[in-house]
Amino acid sequence: MIDFNDPKQVAKAIQFTNVNPDLTREGLLKHLEICQKYGFDAAMIGPCWVKLAKDVLKGTGVRVATTCNFPIANDTTAMKVAVVRELAKEGADEFDFPPNPGFLLGGMEKEYFEELKAVTEAAHEGGMKVKAMLEFGYITTEELKIKATRYACEAGIDWVKQSSGWGKGGCAATEEDVRILKANIKAPCRVKVSGKVNTIEKMKAMFEAGAELVGTSSGPEIVESRVGDLANY
Repeated sequence: MIDFNDPKQVAKAIQFTNVNPDLTREGLLKHLEICQKYGFDAAMIGPCWVKLAKDVLKGTGVRVATTCNFPIANDTTAMKVAVVRELAKEGADEFDFPPNPGFLLGGMEKEYFEELKAVTEAAHEGGMKVKAMLEFGYITTEELKIKATRYACEAGIDWVKQSSGWGKGGCAATEEDVRILKANIKAPCRVKVSGKVNTIEKMKAMFEAGAELVGTSSGPEIVESRVGDLANY
């Protein structure tokens, strides 16, 4: 558990996120500047900006995180693996991806697990960490949430998340969902949260429930004990 009275520790548990499609080069550079200023764990950005971000952040201690098949989730497994390999070439340190919720919802549990495993293996071969956004906005029963979490952990995923916080499958982070994630993983798998974590009080509640990392567009506001824009993720 981090010391929430220490802004540096708080910042190091935040992946400051801007994956908006309308992000410009100028906007990206400003985002990276903010990441350096606060000392965030990582800049979470779209894949097209990874190479530039790696150059800008070199030597700063801020890592580059990105996404794969976000937010739709239903590319083929081979397509996802191809993207993972490309992300490794671009220099990404890690990425978040949503496994196909339709597989799990429709009883195709073998296919769901095999996709998780294939993506995880490709990530680790490329020297990257991988986080599974389980999109509990689609997977709404406790039974299926538990299955999704256990399959991800069994596949070797480094981090599980309850959601991307985006779109139809996205949902706000809750203590209940974090507890489900935490109770159904084994080390070294860990819990990250995303979705309306926009105050230090909310982040603390998520960590007390078992999270160790947060993805948010309200990073500076959290560190400074202010309230982030409620419309943001």
